[in-house]
Formats: sequence, structure tokens, C-alpha cells
Amino acid sequence: MAESTEHQTAHLMLGGDVMLGRLVAQAIRRQGPGYPLGAVAAMMRRSDLTIVNLECAITCSSQQWRGAPKAFYFGAPPDAVRALLDAGVGAVSLANNHILDFDVVGLRDTLRLLKQSGIAYTGAGADMSEACTPLFLDRNGIRFGMVAYCDHQPDFAATEAGAGIAYLDLQDQAAALEQFRLGLARIRQGKADWPILSLHWGPNMLDRPSPRFIHLAHAAVDMGYRILFGHSAHVFHGVEIYRGCPILYAAGDLVDDYHVDPGFRNDHQLLFELELSRDTLRRLRLYPVFIEDCRARPGAGRQFEYAIERATTLCSELGSHVHRAGDELWLEW
Repeated sequence: MAESTEHQTAHLMLGGDVMLGRLVAQAIRRQGPGYPLGAVAAMMRRSDLTIVNLECAITCSSQQWRGAPKAFYFGAPPDAVRALLDAGVGAVSLANNHILDFDVVGLRDTLRLLKQSGIAYTGAGADMSEACTPLFLDRNGIRFGMVAYCDHQPDFAATEAGAGIAYLDLQDQAAALEQFRLGLARIRQGKADWPILSLHWGPNMLDRPSPRFIHLAHAAVDMGYRILFGHSAHVFHGVEIYRGCPILYAAGDLVDDYHVDPGFRNDHQLLFELELSRDTLRRLRLYPVFIEDCRARPGAGRQFEYAIERATTLCSELGSHVHRAGDELWLEW
């Protein structure tokens, strides 16, 4: 007898920024596309759905963004899409400040490769309509819908006739909340059980959300979003469970080639796994990840302990508590 939808569960894994350009791109060319995420791929594939923020273009183009010069341009070779597939990534957010680093051609190449690979996306597109169109995915009788926005690099913003990202100005709170409402209305048209708001927001290397971001996150849940998936800080923040809904203010990074700040220790990261029924968050598990030599691998030893000590502190400040049984870690609230 088939399990009723009321008792079905789906496991959703959320990972932070996946940056496959620059030195990571060189490693992919030398070692193959399995190199950056191969050590955590089995763990990621165990979930029914894995979503990350893709923090680079996937393209052969060498034409950099023609706007104001940037300090860094992130572009990965076409083979990099295999890194996502092999790790079980089913969907990506593209609303970020690097997806157009290799101009509109790089964005178009990325969209084409994702479509060919069956990886859903939202947050960028050929025009504003596509950039703001939600993605929908069904897993185990549970329907997920997601929109994605970014609050920096306004010159990346999509227009009615031009390619770009779903940009929002968080300084204009009323306008930002209206954009949230429009995104939620689009998701509701698709009848999603779990509406997700993905936000690439805020500055790098801050270890806690600002009071303004907490207010915006609560407002998003109050209006009907059930998961907030934040990223951009390059380090993870504490997780808050607000009205039964998980708020990941910053999911950190999953793989990159960045300088390791000795204070923030941004090579210590987390993956987040949400166990969900159609109407309830049943459990939220944490998996420490360590980034080294352009590769993510499961945290072990002191790396594991540091990540959990930090997560315990940050989550407790937001009213959620990390519990541990051996190497299993989960939140209670």
C-alpha cells in the first residue's frame, strides 16, 4: 500500500556558494570535474534534492563583463557542470554578483548547460521575466518552489529586454518586501508545499545577521515563505527556526579557492539537510565540511569540532540548539 502524502518525507540539502572558477577551474582541467565536490558527493546525493548557489559562469567565453572593472571574475569550463551533476545538485540559484562575470555570453552558456543537464535554476535569465520565474521540483509527493534575488551589483540587473539577475535594493525595504510578495505569488501559482526564498545578500565576512536582515527574514516568513536560504557572507551564520520555518541567514561556501581569513576560518563550512513532510520541518541536520586545495571534503577531527563549536554558539543566539550523538548533529528548537 502506498504511503499517504501526509506521512511522506523529503530530504532537502542546502549548500552555500559553489565557486568553480579561477584556481578551481584549473583543478577541474587537471583532475577532472569530480575533483571539487567528489569527496562530499555521496553525502549530497543521499538527499532527495540538493540546492546550491552557483557563484560563477560556466562558459568557454573569455569576454569579461563590460561594465565597471571588478577585482575578480569567476568562470568555469563547461565540464564543471559535471561536478554539480555528480554531487546530485538538482537546482541552483543564479542571483549573485558573479554569474555575469563573463558577460551575457557567459550567462547564456551557463543557462544552456544547466538546461541540457536537467539542473533547474532561478534568479537569472534572458530577461527580467525569466530571472524572476520560480523553479519547481517535486520529490516524494512534496513540491518545492524557489525564487532568488541578489542585493549587489545593480548593473547585473535583468531588464524587460535584457539578460541579467533578479536584483533587489534592500535599502528600500518597502520595495524589497513587495518583490518578495510578487515572488511568493508566482510560487503559489505553482502550488508549492515549501516556498523557498533564496537571497544572496549582505557583505562578506560577517559572522552574524544584522537586525535589519533578521527583520526582513521574519517578514518573508510572515508573508508565507517557509524556507529562507541565504548566502554571500562566505561563512555560515546561525540557523533560526521561526514559526516552524528554517531561516539560514548565510549558508557559507561549499567550495572555492579563497584566502582563508585566520579570524573567520572560512575553510570550515557546513551543509544543511532538512527533513520535511508536506507541512512540517521534522529535523535539520548539520554536516561539517572543510575546504582545502580547491576541494570540499567532510570535516574531521579538529575541523569537525571547530565547525560544531561555532555552529552551537551562533545557533543558540537565535534560539536553536545543536544536539550531538557521536558524529550526528541536528538542531532542536
